[in-house]
Amino acid sequence: MPTQLKQLTNLCLYSSVGNGKIIEKIKKGEPMNSTALMLVLGFCVTEALYNVCITQVTKQKPQLKKRIMTLAGLVGLVATVLLFLVAFITGGMEVTEGWWKPVLITGVLAGGVLFAEFKAFSLEDASLVAPISSTTPALVIVTSFIILGEYPSSAGWVGIQFIVLGTYLLNIQTHLRRCREAGTRITWKDWLAPFIMLAKSKGVRYAYLCVLFAIFSLNYEALAVRKANVAFASACIFGIASLLNLAVASYVEGKITTREVIFLRQPLVLVIATCLFLGIFLSNSAFRYDIVPYVGTLKRLQIPLTILFAWYFLGERENFKGRLFGGSLMAVGAIFIALGG
Repeated sequence: MPTQLKQLTNLCLYSSVGNGKIIEKIKKGEPMNSTALMLVLGFCVTEALYNVCITQVTKQKPQLKKRIMTLAGLVGLVATVLLFLVAFITGGMEVTEGWWKPVLITGVLAGGVLFAEFKAFSLEDASLVAPISSTTPALVIVTSFIILGEYPSSAGWVGIQFIVLGTYLLNIQTHLRRCREAGTRITWKDWLAPFIMLAKSKGVRYAYLCVLFAIFSLNYEALAVRKANVAFASACIFGIASLLNLAVASYVEGKITTREVIFLRQPLVLVIATCLFLGIFLSNSAFRYDIVPYVGTLKRLQIPLTILFAWYFLGERENFKGRLFGGSLMAVGAIFIALGG
């Protein structure tokens, strides 16, 4: 590991500024901290509500689907303002030397995630692209060990793999359903289509590039919020990501209109922005209490919660049993992470 990277890592891990009790030492082979667990579960609830509200607002106004990146960027800026406000209330910047480095790196990587994700979904079917993101928690174990020196306990490692498998099974359901609708017999190749298509599909390759950016981004995001006020660092990172989002959106979807800015005053849109703000703040606060592999993996529990909320609030019951199995595996994984030592 380069000398500069080691210096940056040490400064971030042993600082003691900002909100919450920062990790005083790198946790190696320990069960998950209960405070971190509660913060991540809070994130999952707010993120699930965010996803359901996004679905609802696009159902009410279908034309928004053509401007979804613009809407996401504008909502992101509202969340950024709320984060800066919380930072001001809770003590200001509270930064240490070199705090801007992980913030800038995370912001740039977030831009890379945005670009790769957009290219992936524009070039390939979403049912093939979505399952690829499920590999992120398994791979982040490697990058967290290299960059931060963090690794899970044996039980935690097993739990992470359960969540990876459950996430994959949840996300592959759409592809399998389309195969059934087309009247084709489902084989093992259909279950592994996102991997088999790597050599054939440019969109799938962009999806893996997105994963590559993400597994580094998570670690530097943790470094950033351990080196400054959680809300302030999060606001800087998400502000960069939102501006990059709007830059891409203006190129792809056209310039921002006054009507879209006024639309932000809609109650449901304000709920979306509030959920986004809370989700960012809660999940990034968790990085101060526990290691990246645990926090990053448990954030995936938003998926089964989104399915439950969509079933309850929106009446979406399509293939609920198949999705429930994947969600059950994720719950088992969460138990391993939370209780395993």
